[in-house]
Amino acid sequence: MNMTRESAAIALPWYRVPFVWLLIGVPASSVVLGAIMVTLAILTDDGLVIDDYYQHGKHINQVLARDEAARDRQAQVHLVFDIETGVLSADLSGNDMAQVDVLACRLMHPTRSGFDQQLILRRGPDGRLHGDFARLTEARWIVQVGTQHWRLVGRIDLTQSATLDLSPQVVSSSS
Repeated sequence: MNMTRESAAIALPWYRVPFVWLLIGVPASSVVLGAIMVTLAILTDDGLVIDDYYQHGKHINQVLARDEAARDRQAQVHLVFDIETGVLSADLSGNDMAQVDVLACRLMHPTRSGFDQQLILRRGPDGRLHGDFARLTEARWIVQVGTQHWRLVGRIDLTQSATLDLSPQVVSSSS
């Protein structure tokens, strides 16, 4: 039996032909990568998704009222972050600010709600408000401080500065 090169190449079993594996590999890798993506989507929390948009929307007017109350009180807060000790200190100024003994503070990550922290700042013997925060893994934060009646919001990049001055920023509605 005399075989030429061409007939020997044709006689190869299918699993020894590289082109066949290319045709099988592309859809198979798509299926594997798709399964990985579905698994990641199910197991990880997306901090950008809000479950109840309607309830969130109803609270906007309450939030605006708290911002306006801060403006009416001329509230100002000077925050100092001590990264090494994990202590946040606050100085308050404005109308009726000496009466504030407890201040709520939220440190919010701009994109991942899983990193957010809620702190309670209490007045210390030095007259300033102090609270402890957990280690901050990221540099940029949205900071919200206030009481039930008023609030102040600002942004800080802890690689640039460890202090933040907050004052009311109410956008007037033009109607």
